[in-house]
Amino acid sequence: MPKTAFNLPNDLDLVEFISKEAHDLKSPFNRILGFTKMLLKGMSGPLTDMQKDDLTVVYENSAQAMTAMSNLVDMARLSRGEKAFSAAETNLNHILAQTVAYWKQNKAVKDVEIIMTLPESETKIRADETLLRQGLLNWILYVVEYTQPPARVNLSVETRQGEAIISMESHGKRNPAAAEMLLTMSAYIGQAILKLHDGRVVVAEGDEQGAVIQVALPIS
Repeated sequence: MPKTAFNLPNDLDLVEFISKEAHDLKSPFNRILGFTKMLLKGMSGPLTDMQKDDLTVVYENSAQAMTAMSNLVDMARLSRGEKAFSAAETNLNHILAQTVAYWKQNKAVKDVEIIMTLPESETKIRADETLLRQGLLNWILYVVEYTQPPARVNLSVETRQGEAIISMESHGKRNPAAAEMLLTMSAYIGQAILKLHDGRVVVAEGDEQGAVIQVALPIS
């Protein structure tokens, strides 16, 4: 029987590899999360308090790893222009409210509060709602990660010279244990999605009392 020579890679486009192998890269974490959640619900029998604590640590660490892997995949696809983009006129205030609601339900950090101040009238922009929510969420994650709890994040919108200026300002001590990887990923994804919407970063700075991120989007 004839043998086939292996096609061994001399060079590897890591970004392309991550983009193409997204399913296989994320599947192990999905399985761990699903199995751990099943155990925590007692579906395989009662658990002691110590077992619950141990499984909770496993679940939380796996969720963090899953988030990091998902961010890597998103970064790869954004850098290759593989994210589908479909813009339509929409209300920015509604998108921000949805984004904050998602954060509170899925990403909330204990003793961190987000306070929104939105205009009474609609702020019309052209956007891909799904992508823009993802981008705005990453900016929120950035300022929250930068700031040590207890903290408050003020989120506001104002219109100026044909642009909607979105401000996210955290109030609290700087977090000395802020994860540089998360900050880098959040900033990259946030900027890439902003560029797809012809937006820009106005301010990105921080000190020992918190962080300020301001981004601008064209008003339709």
